[in-house]
Amino acid sequence: MKKIVLSLLALVSFTMAHAQYWQLPNINAGSNPGGLNVDSEYPVGSGLATTWTTILSPSATPTWSTNQTIPFSFSFNNAAVSSFKVSNSGILTFDVATTLTAPSFTKAALPNATIPNNSVCIWGLGGIGSNDNVVSKTFGTAPNRQMWIQFSSYGYGSVMSDGSNFTYWSIVLEETTNKIHIVDNRTGGYAGTALVSAGVQISSASAYAVALSPNLASLAQTDPTPADNSYYTFIPGTQPAFDLSATSITTNKYISVGNTSIIGVIKNIGTATITSMTLNYKIDGGAPVTAILSGLNISSLSSYNFTHTVPWNATIGAHTVEVYATNLNGSNVDANTTNDKTTKTINVLSEVVQRIPLFEIYTSSTCPPCKPGNDNYHSIVDTKPSTDYVSIKFQQDFPGSGDPYATTETVNRRSTYYGITSIPRMEIDGGWDNNANSFTTALYDAARALPAQYKLTGNYAQVGPSITAKVKFSPLFNSTGAKVYVAILEKSTINNVKSNGETIFYQVAKKMLPSELGTTLPNVTVGNWDSLTMNYTFNGNYKLATDGTAANHINMAIEHAVEDFKNLYVVAWIQGTDKQVYQAVNLTSLHPLGTTDFTATIKNVSVYPNPTSEEVNIELNMKQSDEIFTSLVDINGNMIETKSVKTTLGTNKITFNVSKLAQGMYNVLIFDSKNNSSVHKITVQH
Repeated sequence: MKKIVLSLLALVSFTMAHAQYWQLPNINAGSNPGGLNVDSEYPVGSGLATTWTTILSPSATPTWSTNQTIPFSFSFNNAAVSSFKVSNSGILTFDVATTLTAPSFTKAALPNATIPNNSVCIWGLGGIGSNDNVVSKTFGTAPNRQMWIQFSSYGYGSVMSDGSNFTYWSIVLEETTNKIHIVDNRTGGYAGTALVSAGVQISSASAYAVALSPNLASLAQTDPTPADNSYYTFIPGTQPAFDLSATSITTNKYISVGNTSIIGVIKNIGTATITSMTLNYKIDGGAPVTAILSGLNISSLSSYNFTHTVPWNATIGAHTVEVYATNLNGSNVDANTTNDKTTKTINVLSEVVQRIPLFEIYTSSTCPPCKPGNDNYHSIVDTKPSTDYVSIKFQQDFPGSGDPYATTETVNRRSTYYGITSIPRMEIDGGWDNNANSFTTALYDAARALPAQYKLTGNYAQVGPSITAKVKFSPLFNSTGAKVYVAILEKSTINNVKSNGETIFYQVAKKMLPSELGTTLPNVTVGNWDSLTMNYTFNGNYKLATDGTAANHINMAIEHAVEDFKNLYVVAWIQGTDKQVYQAVNLTSLHPLGTTDFTATIKNVSVYPNPTSEEVNIELNMKQSDEIFTSLVDINGNMIETKSVKTTLGTNKITFNVSKLAQGMYNVLIFDSKNNSSVHKITVQH
């Protein structure tokens, strides 16, 4: 009888624990809770943002950290707590006065007497490797902050982490809501052993564990972004009967004008099965568009993929779309209004234009993992038409002494613009951020499948070390603040070979025009075109830098690092203030190798007077209107002046002032819009 009574008491205690918290699993969420933490998941000193604080270093034996202060008011199990400590075996406890030793690395079912009261558990982790650290950081602003405690680059149990085996898990404390999140961030290797016992332990007799604990498997893979994250949320109180959360709007961020379906996901986080509801959407805060959905069967904790039955007649511009549900199972009101609505900004384009994606790779000849990353990347893109994508390699100044072709521009593009702290790294259209070794054909296809937000074209002319690039652009939506970036690349290089096994390097950035900061685009009405022209001359003689350190960067004012000027080409892309790349292009080369047949557009060309002392005239007798591109170039190939003129039928004249030029021979280069070209020698005499 005594044993029966004790068993009943234990059961009552465990049931009471269930009443304290209810659990909301967010499996394959593809994001972090609340979206506040967008930092990449990397080791301390090897990519993790320096704004994280290390609170526990690795230890061969289980150990506790010092007491840590929570930076906001927080309640655990209806009692205020202000501090915690954490063990390198995956336990966070608010019972900072506990006399229990840190739990072992061997996980077990919850509750467990070796774990202190009032604890959050990811039991089964093992911080014994040389770079296994527990780090913390607070995100957001009051009263909606989150304190993250992350087990960074950890091991499982007593199996030490290494370059192939590692894991990242986090415990998140949330201000105001007092929610606790356990986040499955990232795991590599540990085949079959990436298992933990996760949950909240109230006491040695009561706990609320995540299903499948103590053998809860990590679902996250090696993506260092939140894109493959799952998390488990523990919410104080009792789960309501009616609580429908509008999770996301999945209508594409960029669409064309006309009727568009509003689609997305709603999740039932109440206990009652949802059989009917009124689904609503608003555009830019306007009147709600409603649809009654019946015959549903959305069970507790299940998601429902919806399509609103009334399409939206979308017009050009950026619009805020809001979705929410009402009248649950007839007339029931949602008990939790904080998660009822979801919003998304959708940009409506004037037309659908094929996207040319931009693939940026940050790499170095001193980086061993960069070689397999580059090999994987080229195994995919080299099978595609070269005009279907834009590829650019930014050589870097580390690891070690770095790549000799690292420049101030290539380093700033990585560190200042993107805030990237580790390589190899790859950016797809300023969004996907990962190792090039993780690049796949599916990612390539997905990048091509998105519509472009700009029309973008252009060409460039090169004479020796001098390049003139012209970029033409037309917005497909109302955009402000976007920039155009232009880069001169060398198709292949071999002189920067170092230690990682690569013997040839492709698409190597040599110069950005005018610099890595880009050029802000003028405001252009949707459907109209504008253009920008940029010039650059590589100065001095070739120099191979000793290494990629800042002190040895090429001084572009007096020297260059171009191995072969015949191997250069130019690319351009337009990028928004949110770093989203709107469109990219490989510029068309204009090769002024001699006179080409202009007979389709130009009847004849006259360049006079010659010799000249004041000005030179280019007279074009046009058969039809066209855009003519002309350049004045000295005998060494330096661009002096470039003009672009929209000509009309008949006689057109373009004039260059040469009165201040030194005496000698010069070339006049002429190109039409079809890339036909001609070269005319003139003599300047004073």
